[in-house]
Amino acid sequence: MRKTTVRRGIRSICAGIIALIVATFFHGDISSLLMLGMAGDARLTFLGFFLAGVLGGFGVLVAAFGLLQNGQGEPRVRLFPSFVVLFSLVVLFFVLTYTWITSPSAPVLAPGESINI
Repeated sequence: MRKTTVRRGIRSICAGIIALIVATFFHGDISSLLMLGMAGDARLTFLGFFLAGVLGGFGVLVAAFGLLQNGQGEPRVRLFPSFVVLFSLVVLFFVLTYTWITSPSAPVLAPGESINI
């Protein structure tokens, strides 16, 4: 097992998860920061999902190739920090998803209030 190649693959998977988090939860903030319209916001979300898929798929392939290669003469590399970062990003994604689902999306109207359209 070539640990440096596996670590590069895990880092690429982490970059894909970061792109997924940004495209899923923060696309509105980024599009307003870049002064994009609704079409630009949708394009930014699509680009984030595409980039997440490409980086994640590339990372899986690189990590698999690293697991299959012979690591003879390879310098000592620690994989544990990379796995901790990967696990924490997955947990962060699920925490943000849970927060998004449970948070109220529209303000609650007081009794007797109406909505003007």
